[in-house]
Amino acid sequence: MKKIIALLLCFLFAFSFSVTAFANEVESTAEDEIILKSANVGDTLTAFKISTSGKATVTNSYSGKSGSFRSAKITTKIQKKVGIIWVTVSGGSWTDTSTSLNYSKSHSLQLSSKGTYRAHVVFVISGTGGEDDKITKNVQKTYS
Repeated sequence: MKKIIALLLCFLFAFSFSVTAFANEVESTAEDEIILKSANVGDTLTAFKISTSGKATVTNSYSGKSGSFRSAKITTKIQKKVGIIWVTVSGGSWTDTSTSLNYSKSHSLQLSSKGTYRAHVVFVISGTGGEDDKITKNVQKTYS
């Protein structure tokens, strides 16, 4: 019995030191905003709102790091939850590119039905700070 306990403790001890996690610095300012910090960009922001009349608006912005930022590609999708999957709504997909150090742009869409929606946004930021920063964000809202 002592051998089994000793063996379990050894495994527990060994595995407790073998897990390493890496993450971007995360700052959350409100329930509909997520801000991440990376190598070529100072801040990225995605805000998602749905009005009482069903107008969905996604606003994306970033501040590039001076001296390392080169360009950005931002892919935005408004998706509706159907069962357990997310489906991009008709007319709810946009791709923007920019070489501006600071950027902000909004996209809006009138939703056709009530339900759970999310803004799915992928920022790809290129620069001299190493590999491209790929930042994916999902901000969820309910239209009821």
